[in-house]
Amino acid sequence: MIECLYDFVVPLPSPMVEYNQKEKEVEHMTLLQLLYFETLARMLHYTRAAQELHISQPSLSYAINELEKELGVKLFLREKRHIALTPYGQQFLPYVQKALLCLDQGKLSLQTMKGEEKNILQLGYFHSISSSFVPPLIESFYQAPEHRKIHFQFMEGTSYEIYSLVKEGKLDLGFSTHRGPGIQTCLVMKQPLYLVVPLEHPLAKKSYVTFGDFAQEPIIGLTRGSNLRDQLDRAFLAHHITPRLVFEVQECNAALQYIDLKFGVGILPEIPTMHTARVVALPIAEQEASFIRNVFLLWDPDRPMSPAVETVKDFIVTHYGLHQTGPLPAASIR
Repeated sequence: MIECLYDFVVPLPSPMVEYNQKEKEVEHMTLLQLLYFETLARMLHYTRAAQELHISQPSLSYAINELEKELGVKLFLREKRHIALTPYGQQFLPYVQKALLCLDQGKLSLQTMKGEEKNILQLGYFHSISSSFVPPLIESFYQAPEHRKIHFQFMEGTSYEIYSLVKEGKLDLGFSTHRGPGIQTCLVMKQPLYLVVPLEHPLAKKSYVTFGDFAQEPIIGLTRGSNLRDQLDRAFLAHHITPRLVFEVQECNAALQYIDLKFGVGILPEIPTMHTARVVALPIAEQEASFIRNVFLLWDPDRPMSPAVETVKDFIVTHYGLHQTGPLPAASIR
């Protein structure tokens, strides 16, 4: 026991009791649960997430339920055949993504110490190209037997996060809609943008729409500063339209969820969860052309490249490059 300034004493807890309490606080939080959560948050589909993780759907459901019990909050909304991130889930997701990235970087540092890093490269991309563009590219790359000795560590983030990580030297290569000074770019994709409306919306039966068609519709938009939001702000201004923004969210999945719940419409690229939501994606006619945004491969020309990174970069530029540019001047950040 220890003395204190008052007329009573406070017993010290036994070390074993303190250890058991701490162990109880963390015993349910596992790396696998975080990996399962990140995958399900990205796919928003239990069956597909379980297939990607190579586990059964009941095992995935159990792991998520245990994680929610540990955190004391619901991370997902489950409505019939559809699921969505709750506000708690949306808040938790970026922390989990950063934790998993940190662990990957730790693993890479050990491989570097062992001298095994020369055939490993870190490639970053954003969510809307995670299933439609990146996997077919990797499959195509591995068609050549000499490429199979090269291994990838993938990182998914926002377009601006990928740009920043390439600029900071934390990614070897990245796909992003952002460009900036000192970063070499190669245009690899013109990504169509769609007006996404609830399935029962009056516009859902049209084959395409114009800006005038949805000028008065409530809009679910991304937060200011995102590349897509900047592009849409310029487009609305060019059409002399003041958009009726009802919600601003940080990423496309969240926007899609609110559209599915009939809070408004939104302009989004195609994302994996669009195929399971009760929505319709309509092409936008923009001066007799599709409304698109450019996707670039990024790398730092001043950073030494390993042979593996050089091989992958050259393959993408050769087989997917639409137009190559040099580093932008300092005043040209987009």
